[in-house]
Amino acid sequence: MTQKSKYGRPAWFWQVMDDERAVKCQACFRGCVIPDGRRGYCLGRKNLGGELYSLNYGFVGAIGVDPVEKKPLYHFRPGTTTFSLGAPGCNLSCRGCQNNGLSHPGLDWPGVLSEPGLSVALAMASLARDADSCAFTYSEPTVFVEFALDVAHEVYAAGMDSIWVTNGSMTPEVMKSLQPAVVALNIDLKGFTEKFYKEVTGGSLKVVTDNIELALSLGMWVEVTTLLIPGLNDSDGELAELSGFLAGLSADLPWHISRFFPRHLQKDIPVTPEESLRRAREIGHDQGLKHVYIGNAEGSGYSDTICPNCSEKLVERKAYGLRLDLLSGVGHCPKCRTEIPGRWFKRNEAQTKN
Repeated sequence: MTQKSKYGRPAWFWQVMDDERAVKCQACFRGCVIPDGRRGYCLGRKNLGGELYSLNYGFVGAIGVDPVEKKPLYHFRPGTTTFSLGAPGCNLSCRGCQNNGLSHPGLDWPGVLSEPGLSVALAMASLARDADSCAFTYSEPTVFVEFALDVAHEVYAAGMDSIWVTNGSMTPEVMKSLQPAVVALNIDLKGFTEKFYKEVTGGSLKVVTDNIELALSLGMWVEVTTLLIPGLNDSDGELAELSGFLAGLSADLPWHISRFFPRHLQKDIPVTPEESLRRAREIGHDQGLKHVYIGNAEGSGYSDTICPNCSEKLVERKAYGLRLDLLSGVGHCPKCRTEIPGRWFKRNEAQTKN
């Protein structure tokens, strides 16, 4: 457990630089070199006298109990709920950010301070109300990794697994540190060109694709989300490359295509047409992905899980709720016995293969 400080808590991922009292943060791809008394890009990490501190440790800016499908995770314990929390800060600058007040609040942070024990108590209360997991979400958990992992380790010891909803821009060291407490991730793959990442998100495509590969190699359950923005990342060629990349990693990797709504600095861009969403799903299937879902839109079969072998409907979803679930506790199609990769069991039950 980290030590208390009136400035937050000492950070875990950093190194001292040659320059006197400067430090380099190693939590995310930016690798901010931070002089004494200054903050990094995310504003949540500050150099105090030659030591890096996590200022948003314990600072809960958003909290709730959500359907796990809202993260979105469709192959992870369908129909369960997840205790969800987020802290202020982000390491990207997405022009269409849908949680900008929490991700980029400046120095006037929303939320309240909370000790990990209180967050764990809330998580356990949620578990008592049938919440099945703990999710770090709403903002980017990498920028409050110390707080998130302290909570994750405590709830893991109490029998609750954790979920990481992320833009995928952490360092490999942070990704590796998530185990064993974090068992599932939803990673945003926001586009498939470095130009898009640089101009629209302020991030790096290669960092994200490398982290998707790393998470899979570590045996973590991964699902990927792409927000489809008209005119920016929705060309047939880019979607074919993106979905082809995912299929090359695993044809069983679920891909969520999310509908864009005007937000933040992209209020002049229209809502994604449904025909674009359906075309993207077609492209994903053509590239070899077995499970492609459409989110933020109501349509027949958009969020259903279908057996790729016999086309039996295995999970039927409606507005984050389930109408049918033939996979939980089973892990295979009851009609043709095809194994459907996912996490259909709790930790203390038999696990299906990835």
